[in-house]
Amino acid sequence: MIDLDTAAHLLRGLKKDVRAIVGRGFSVEMRFQQFLVTAEELQAYLDHKATLKKSGETQLSQAGYYEHAVQFEGAPMRRASYRRGEDVLRLVSADTLTTIAIGRPSTLFCLSLTDTDEMGRDLRRLSAFGPLYRDSQDIKPLSDMFRLSTIKVSTASDSPLGRSPSRMHDIAEAAIFHFAYGKGIPITFTKSWERTYYWLGRKESETVQFPLRTYNSELVSYYNLALSSDSLVLGYLALYKILEYFYTHVSENSLHDKIKDHLVAPDFVHTKTKKLRELVKTIRQFDSRLDELVALQLVLSNFFDKSELRNWITAYESVNGQYFSVDVDVMNSKMKVDISDNTIFPNIARRIYMIRNALVHNKEGEIARFIPYSGQEEALHKEVQILIFIAEQLIIKSGKDLA
Repeated sequence: MIDLDTAAHLLRGLKKDVRAIVGRGFSVEMRFQQFLVTAEELQAYLDHKATLKKSGETQLSQAGYYEHAVQFEGAPMRRASYRRGEDVLRLVSADTLTTIAIGRPSTLFCLSLTDTDEMGRDLRRLSAFGPLYRDSQDIKPLSDMFRLSTIKVSTASDSPLGRSPSRMHDIAEAAIFHFAYGKGIPITFTKSWERTYYWLGRKESETVQFPLRTYNSELVSYYNLALSSDSLVLGYLALYKILEYFYTHVSENSLHDKIKDHLVAPDFVHTKTKKLRELVKTIRQFDSRLDELVALQLVLSNFFDKSELRNWITAYESVNGQYFSVDVDVMNSKMKVDISDNTIFPNIARRIYMIRNALVHNKEGEIARFIPYSGQEEALHKEVQILIFIAEQLIIKSGKDLA
């Protein structure tokens, strides 16, 4: 028998009063809207609670059933129709024993979230649509309380598929690819309730003055592309192109300086074969050793004082906690920036170049790789901050003063 106390206990994570509605069930108010859960739904949850398994906070399973939170990527207008249910994402196996569908979360899933003493802050921000239902007097189902979509796999509980949560997850992932292939809408598994969208730029605004310099329009275009992008990957690569723009300039300057040192030496004479060979050797060695990593280090050493980068790291870590100056795992590689004079340039250059390669390449067997929607976005969001600073300074430092 489901009474008010039982209902209130199962919905306690919401931190809201629960009231009984005669003949209908129990309701809870969230932001001007009433949400209903029936006694039958509560009883069904209690009947299954002992057999429900959760290997992660965003999914649950039992024999013959698997459900996992998903999110729609891409253009907002395109993905909105699926959230509203205007389009149906559903597949049925040839033997009709297995169904895969994407839609509103089940009541079972919702109750597994509310049946807790404390819902996390990240999950609570996903509860209730707020003003969206302000003018509606209808009582909504509990599944409408959460701004979530889930993929559900239903099959025979005694089948090989139904007995294996991992296989049900695999077939759900395969269905996601089929939906993307057939509908052109990308869908990803939600790994945790923590935010999955990261704004590339800084969050605070700054007062700026009237321009005293003009800047390279190509670099400004890449900078705007980075800040306007919804993709951390695209943003990082756009900022990297600003650094890359100077590779030829700094490399040629470095070589020219070495050549000048030979030519102005007191004992250099163009008739001395030994001196000519030394000059040729210097040029050949420079060409053979020059690569993007060396060029990147040259960019840093040509345009920055060591104290500039050291002060930026110190300021960042004073607000956000230690990150760059301690050992951290970045895309499966341990990295640390030693901010001492002898190592700060090569450490930062190696870190930026490694991340760039991890974003561009995806060779099987390589250790450092970026896998989208795998949880690496949080680290990439931190890494892109120092690249924003370097790119901004390069645009400013390479600008031309107004006449």
